[in-house]
Amino acid sequence: MSLENVFQHSSELRAEICKDLSEKQTQRAMIWMNLQDTLNRGDFAAMDAFFHDDFSYGNPSRPDLGSYASWKTSPMELYKRFPPSAYRTKAVAGANDDEVWVYCHHTGKHTGGPYMGKPPEGKEISVEWFSSVSFKGDKIVRIFSIADVLSMLIQIDVVDPAVLPVDPYK
Repeated sequence: MSLENVFQHSSELRAEICKDLSEKQTQRAMIWMNLQDTLNRGDFAAMDAFFHDDFSYGNPSRPDLGSYASWKTSPMELYKRFPPSAYRTKAVAGANDDEVWVYCHHTGKHTGGPYMGKPPEGKEISVEWFSSVSFKGDKIVRIFSIADVLSMLIQIDVVDPAVLPVDPYK
């Protein structure tokens, strides 16, 4: 399924997201949003051009995804298991000329295959996350992410919200 029209970062949205960034930070943010638009199309061969050979990935929830080869499998599998899988950048802040901080949103529908042992039941996912994205030249060299994976697992019934404490200090 082609997802080109599910979500794209329009020029107006890009301008709004980047309005407080320097020229170099805006260039970095544009690379990031171009990558997301590429992922939304499912063009996994084209995504390789966005990444530096020295790429590394960090995420406490996914310590298995440190290299580019291992990390690339994650958006590919999410695309297959949660179509239409759409990534959006909601906000960008500039740390410096070679690092931007991005606040993002991923949506999809669990129809394409099992996830965490749970068969697809057509439930929608909505996951927000934050990433620090570092660049070497015009290529992404490092991503460190913190994602709301717990909400996703609740949304597709992998985790029962009734077993979660309302106040974890009681």
